[in-house]
Amino acid sequence: MKRIFLTMVLLGTLLGVQAQDDSLQCAGQQHVSLELGLSAGVSLFNSDNETSPYYSTHGLVLQVPLLLSYHVSPHWRLATGLRVDLNYNPLHYNVDLNMVDDGNGYSYADGLNFGNYAGNEYSDGKQHAYTFFGYLGIPLQATWYPWSHEHRLLGVSADFFAGYAFTTNLGLKASYAERSSSGSVGFHESDGIIHHAPSLQPWKLELGITLSTDVLGLTHGVRFFVNLLPSYRDPLSGDGIYLHGMTFFL
Repeated sequence: MKRIFLTMVLLGTLLGVQAQDDSLQCAGQQHVSLELGLSAGVSLFNSDNETSPYYSTHGLVLQVPLLLSYHVSPHWRLATGLRVDLNYNPLHYNVDLNMVDDGNGYSYADGLNFGNYAGNEYSDGKQHAYTFFGYLGIPLQATWYPWSHEHRLLGVSADFFAGYAFTTNLGLKASYAERSSSGSVGFHESDGIIHHAPSLQPWKLELGITLSTDVLGLTHGVRFFVNLLPSYRDPLSGDGIYLHGMTFFL
């Protein structure tokens, strides 16, 4: 999953500018355009959940918007349509699964705990996790261009995105040492994915402010965002965990 996502981000980095500039002009409507875009970026989170196992400092973003834009004036543009958001967020701490007794033993993973990973009483190690959200939603965007005849220089956008996650994954990567009955120690690694984990919340209502430009080289914009709904809900405490911060688009 991580390799696929990194490949998609690289593709977005290479093609994002060209794809955003391509548009299909609707016949007979001079001020209306249909635009298919591709953008990749890195998010830095500024959250107050440092004491949670779901704490994350950064993430990767890939956006694929299909927008119907209306150019109200040379300085203003309104847009709406559909957008796919793919978010990959590595979690910061060493975690383990919070297991729940389903009547046949402790087998149902209800969420994450702090602590060392232990496959059994004869092993010890560490386990890190990541979350992956694939959203489909509707963006509403208003953009102001200070220079009416050169939109590439600077655009200031305010947007609202309402989306639902058609897929959510909680990925786990463990490395541990295990002692056999003969006393020898072996080192192992394992991976696993929990699909649609109950601690991952599917709905997103996000507000954003974006400064965009095509003249700075590698960086093509920065977006400040806040999700009005929790991205995670800790099963142990019941607290919602909200994400906000900034994304640098490449």
